[in-house]
Amino acid sequence: MNKNKKILVIEDDPSAMRLVGYTLEREGYQVLTAPNGLTGIRRARSEAPDLIVLDIMLPGMDGYEICHRLRAEPETARLPILMLSAKAQEIDRATGFKVGADDYLVKPAAPSEILSRVEALLARATAPLSKMVSFLGSKRRVGTTTIAVNVAIALSQKGKRVTVVDFCCSATNMTEQLGLGLRLEHSIADLLARPIDTISHRDLEAVLAVHHTGVRLLGIPKPSGDHEDISSSDLDLLLGKLQEAGDCILVDLPPQPSGLGKVVLTRCDLIIIVTDSKADSLPNIKSTASLLGLAGISKERIGAVIIDRDAIFNEVEFSRLQPTIELITGVSLLGIIPHDTRASLEPAPSSTPATISNPDSPLAWATRGMAQLITGEG
Repeated sequence: MNKNKKILVIEDDPSAMRLVGYTLEREGYQVLTAPNGLTGIRRARSEAPDLIVLDIMLPGMDGYEICHRLRAEPETARLPILMLSAKAQEIDRATGFKVGADDYLVKPAAPSEILSRVEALLARATAPLSKMVSFLGSKRRVGTTTIAVNVAIALSQKGKRVTVVDFCCSATNMTEQLGLGLRLEHSIADLLARPIDTISHRDLEAVLAVHHTGVRLLGIPKPSGDHEDISSSDLDLLLGKLQEAGDCILVDLPPQPSGLGKVVLTRCDLIIIVTDSKADSLPNIKSTASLLGLAGISKERIGAVIIDRDAIFNEVEFSRLQPTIELITGVSLLGIIPHDTRASLEPAPSSTPATISNPDSPLAWATRGMAQLITGEG
């Protein structure tokens, strides 16, 4: 049953290596081994294992550093990692999760417990995850948040379980546009007072505000000081848990994402750059896509939406514009929002999104079309 699953065990203790290897091989897993960190990282790159069992106390590079390096490389960033270590203090466990471990087990561990943890991590890794889409403005005040909110509602109207994540702190952010400010009784900080691995789906639900359309919202507070209040590893784990509990996650990002925003971008299936129809807009799309490329995000995961405030493209068919704009920007053109939606792109706080208040408007039609693209129905 497990003969096609490869597990890399990074362990310098021969006795522990034999125990773990025998336990896994007896269940049909193919076991790869490495006695130190450098060999382990090389094998993780070359052998593409399905999971890594990682000791902490290793010669040269310890398990924390190995885990950190694996999470920093795109080809190994999402590999399930089970830390198996004699270090039993709570601070050791917390450090393991902070550097990116998916689970932590203290030695000596019973073979049945090792198998249970391995099987749970493999099942989680192969379970279908929510599609994650980020909306990123090429500059400020182009209507990015409004597009994201209306697409979220359109997806919910199609029966999808949608969560929106609000990274913006402007006056018309997602929280305000959905009228959910008064319902944010809990914050993400409530989740971070304990180890991330202990957070259940029910715990996550408790901190989400829910719109009457079923759209759920997770607000990410603005940093209170010079540093982010949430670590990158904590956010990555939380996003992973959100992806296990729904169909779509839409993220509203500011034009210049912070370090946390970059964590989101690496997880996204699609990044939609939103801009207007002014003269500098197409070069802005190209520049933004180039910056994303430097962060390791391929152009296949990037699309653009143009809000035609000035009616520049009003009389030209989309099919005629698309090839030219894609040639200039280097990314796929997903849609053009017609010019007569200007008022609805700058809504007052707590106003009703156009998808609900004016379902026959060009904005509503356009965002429903984007929802179809996201679900693969367009």
